[in-house]
Amino acid sequence: MTAGLRAAIVAAMMICALPVASPAQIRASELGSITQMIDGTKLTITYSRPRTRGRTKLFGTPAAHWGETWTPGANWATTLEVSKDVTIGGRPVPKGKYAVWMILKEQGDWTMVLDPDSHRFHMDPPDSAARQIRFPVTIDQAQFVDVLTWSIPELSVGGGTIAMQWGTTRATMKLVVQPSLKVELAESEARPYLGKFRYTEMEGRDSGKTKELILTHENGTLKAQFEPNDNWMGKFAMIRVAPEIFAPGLYDKSGEIYEVLRPDMLFTFKRVAGRPATFEVRYDDDTLAARGVRFPN
Repeated sequence: MTAGLRAAIVAAMMICALPVASPAQIRASELGSITQMIDGTKLTITYSRPRTRGRTKLFGTPAAHWGETWTPGANWATTLEVSKDVTIGGRPVPKGKYAVWMILKEQGDWTMVLDPDSHRFHMDPPDSAARQIRFPVTIDQAQFVDVLTWSIPELSVGGGTIAMQWGTTRATMKLVVQPSLKVELAESEARPYLGKFRYTEMEGRDSGKTKELILTHENGTLKAQFEPNDNWMGKFAMIRVAPEIFAPGLYDKSGEIYEVLRPDMLFTFKRVAGRPATFEVRYDDDTLAARGVRFPN
C-alpha cells in the first residue's frame, strides 16, 4: 500500500467518524411527555401537542366532531404507561402501556378508551373490543390553554387527578395507586406500644435534653406525639415498615397523610418480656437521633 493511498484511507475514515448533524424537525404538534411517581408507581403520558393556531372552536368541528373516537394529541396516538396496577376513573388498569382515546360528546361526560394496541396513528381509531378499558371522564370549562396539555394538578400519597386540557375544555379523571404501606394497625397489635416513653435527643440543638413520646391508638391507627409538641410533626401516624420498626406519617390540616418519613426517620423498638420497653430513632444515614425508655408503670 502506497503512502498516498494510506493517507487517503485515513482521511476518509476521519470524515466518516465526524458527527453528522440531524436535520431539524419542526412539527405543527411537537412531541411532549409527563412523568409522575406516586408511592412507587410511575405514570408516563407521551403525546404530540397540537396548538389552537387561532381557532376559537375546537370540539364539535370537522377536526374533532361529536361522536368521534379521538386521541387527545396528534400524529401517533397518545400513550399512557403505568409501572404497576392502578385504578383510573374507578376502573382497574393493569400495569402496561395503552393508546389513549376519547369518545367526544356534546353533552355530559366523555368516554375514555384505553387500548393495549399502543402504536396507532391518530386517524385510525380502534374498533370497540373486549380488551379495552372504558370509563367516563368529567368535562368542564377552564382558563384558555393554547397548546394541548396533559397534567397531574392534584397529588396525594394514594393517587391524584389526571387532566387533559385544550382551549377552554378540560377533561379530568381520578387516579388511585396501590399503597406500599398499610397505615392502619389493629388495636390488639397497637396495645403493647401504648403509653409514655422518656427519650433523650442525641443530635441537634436539643442534644442531651430529655422529652416524652406519647403513643395512642385512634381511628384504627397507632399515633404518636412529642412532648413538648413538635409544631412541624404534630400528632403523626406510626406506620409499621418491619415487625418492630415504624416510620412517621405526617398529616395535613384536612387529616390526610401527605408524607411518610421513610427512610428519613425510623423508630425501632425493643421488647422486654414481650412488651416494647425501649426505642431508638435513626436517620437515613443511620445516625442515632434519639434513645428512649418506657415510663415505669
